[in-house]
Amino acid sequence: MLVLGIQKDHHSSVCLYENNKLIYYCEEERLTREKKKSHLPILCINQIANIFKKIDMVVITGYNFDSMATCGAYLKHIKLIDNVEKQIFSFYKSHHLLHAAKAFYDSGFENSYVFVVDGRGSSFNLNNGNIAYETSSVYFFENPNTFKCLYKKCFTNSEINKNLSLNLNCENNLAYDVTPISLDKNTVVEINNELDLGSIYRVAAKHLGFIEEEGKLMGLSAYGREDKHFKKILNSGELWFKKYGDKYNLQKINIEKYPELKQEEKNTENLKNFSFSIQEKFEKDYLNFIKKHYNERISNNLVITGGTGYNVVNNFKLKNKFKNLFVEPLCGDEGNSIAACQFYLKQINPNIKFNKLENLFIGNKYNYDSEFNDNEISSKKITPNQITDLLIQGEVVALYQGRSEGGPRALGNRSLLLDPRIVNGKDIMNQIKKREKFRPFACSILLEKVNEWFDMGGLEESPFMMYAVNSLKDISKKIPSVIHVDGTCRVQTVTENYNKILYYLLLDFNKKTNCPVLMHTSFNLAGDPLVETQKDAIDTLKNSNLKYIYFADIETLVYKK
Repeated sequence: MLVLGIQKDHHSSVCLYENNKLIYYCEEERLTREKKKSHLPILCINQIANIFKKIDMVVITGYNFDSMATCGAYLKHIKLIDNVEKQIFSFYKSHHLLHAAKAFYDSGFENSYVFVVDGRGSSFNLNNGNIAYETSSVYFFENPNTFKCLYKKCFTNSEINKNLSLNLNCENNLAYDVTPISLDKNTVVEINNELDLGSIYRVAAKHLGFIEEEGKLMGLSAYGREDKHFKKILNSGELWFKKYGDKYNLQKINIEKYPELKQEEKNTENLKNFSFSIQEKFEKDYLNFIKKHYNERISNNLVITGGTGYNVVNNFKLKNKFKNLFVEPLCGDEGNSIAACQFYLKQINPNIKFNKLENLFIGNKYNYDSEFNDNEISSKKITPNQITDLLIQGEVVALYQGRSEGGPRALGNRSLLLDPRIVNGKDIMNQIKKREKFRPFACSILLEKVNEWFDMGGLEESPFMMYAVNSLKDISKKIPSVIHVDGTCRVQTVTENYNKILYYLLLDFNKKTNCPVLMHTSFNLAGDPLVETQKDAIDTLKNSNLKYIYFADIETLVYKK
């Protein structure tokens, strides 16, 4: 049985399951080359149509705008399906439920609390005629297919009164969610018009110019310090400009009341301290949120997901408090095409099993052109140990191989590598990537050596770069290019089974330098998505100061003449 999953809205993507096995996944941004591309993923669907003639079932998800007619018409037009009504299941019951389901299946736990926190999820009708959308949810999952929503917080941009509630039987169903799965009379529902965890972070990042780039705020926060002024106004809620009664939430920072937060050079230190305060508040409130709803006597397993799961600083602090913690590495909306398929398959066969997540090399693998040479570039055969020689000489080398990674992290198949011992390594890499100087870099390290360089806080491994761990004493002097100003680094531990080529490069680099670490960042330029195809890789080489790409599958080095 072939089941096609489509995440239609924010961070659109497509996946294909054959029975319980994922055989295709791609994000629309990788093909359009428009970062964080949303709406119907036409190019991904077209790729599917070029591989498969017919699909048995299509599961569409997004936020709340039912696109069965539009999407169905297109799928029928390209002859992937024959019958729109029978072959399409439109899933808008709960955006958060899909986040939670995928994270639980990936965790490998038999039972667990699942916390979902993001900027926004599905919308719900209110009894006052307005709508609210979910921002934080707590679920409890248990194999093979038991799940329930324990708590849900919903945001509305209307006035609050004590009688306000969800109206789950509204005939004029603005939210397309008459009977939300997993909600029942025991679910605690909180409705308010105050910014929630993910919304606070999103609005603050947007104010700083980081639109849909909240990770930049996290990087900047390390340069700030505790500021009682910002701490006070954040806790009071007075910072946010509010406007009720409109269709969309217009909340933003009230800089008329707080001019010290205007985007002016004289406010540089204030903005750094403001970033620190936002991160501090986020961590404190997130921890309190978990403590309020988590009961280790029922289950000591804890899973977190939703877009805020990419906050690697918070993740590591949580790991120090909750040992049985799993952070979903594909926690953004791009993972919900997979979640929709998995959840649908579970509904028709509760005993179907999905294996614990082992890697994110789930994208496409492309054939190589026979020729790499033109008037700008040339190529030659090369061995992996010659690549480490280039790295030791101070060169940045792009590593391109196999199937592309799912999600925003480069994990060794679409990556840029550099010797981390170089003092100005950050400047070298930033010049190539054309990105801000304050942002931190990640590293890859041999798993067997990681405890000699980093305090892992009880982590046995970190293959998905989901934690910013502390470096040990004086390590920043040995590998200054990857240690952030606060002494942390987003670490990827590597084994031979996980990524053979990257493991060998680390092994050989360690043999030659006594350093088992490589600076590791995504193969893309600022504002671009990760490279997907060979052509994307070559275009990036030509449009930047990058000199070398190692196509590991064919042991070929492409370089500028």
